[in-house]
Amino acid sequence: MRINRSVQAVTVLTTLATLAACSSGRGGMREQPDANHASVSVQWDSGPLDQAYHHERSDMDARHSQEIASPRADESSDQRVQRQAAEDQDLEHRYAQGKASHSQTLPPSDRQGHDDKPGDKSHE
Repeated sequence: MRINRSVQAVTVLTTLATLAACSSGRGGMREQPDANHASVSVQWDSGPLDQAYHHERSDMDARHSQEIASPRADESSDQRVQRQAAEDQDLEHRYAQGKASHSQTLPPSDRQGHDDKPGDKSHE
């Protein structure tokens, strides 16, 4: 009978130790994803990109207003409207690209010489 009680006591203690080990192991596994989540949750600061965009937007809007007030002699109003719309789309596309790539600056324009007057070869 004494051996029986010893076996029962050892069995109960082993069971309790196993349960305690499993509980602490599960708790450790729950903490693991939280640690990974913290390294993934780094925030991108879009401030420099936003500032560059707003700077170019205000410059372009001012230039467009000036071009409307003093039209170019070698460009019709329809040509001007189309060119300005293309410049606007280009800036918006560059801004979207910058945001998608988490850039600090606006990507360069794909348009060659979009600020030049027609026939101006000063950049070539």
